[in-house]
Amino acid sequence: MAKSRRQLDGLLGPLETEVMEAVWTLGDTTVRDVHAALARHRDLAYTTVMTTMGRLAGKGLLVRDTRGLAHRYRAALTREEYARSTVHSVVDWLVHSFPEPAISYFVDVVNDGDDPVVLDALRTKIERLRAQEG
Repeated sequence: MAKSRRQLDGLLGPLETEVMEAVWTLGDTTVRDVHAALARHRDLAYTTVMTTMGRLAGKGLLVRDTRGLAHRYRAALTREEYARSTVHSVVDWLVHSFPEPAISYFVDVVNDGDDPVVLDALRTKIERLRAQEG
């Protein structure tokens, strides 16, 4: 099994999530600004925020500008782009790791909506896939 399948790529830890939320809110920012924003709600060392932002930059989630005295950071993707990527990663991992329960759950959720248009679209998609197999 590929490493990314085991790790659920795209998921962030609690502190990484808080840092990303702060960066999305602040926009182009510094470690000092993010630390100040987070310190309002919790006791956190400046170096912890600096290390976390460096790791997020290493993961490609933050872009670091080192031209000035204080490094500036900005999000590499929007909150919506990150959410879409994370959902894709989690669903992909679930479908590959636990195909039957994942698909059964998905069908149950779709069916609970009681929307005949959605159910018809799902049936049509399944029929097309079966036709391609045969």
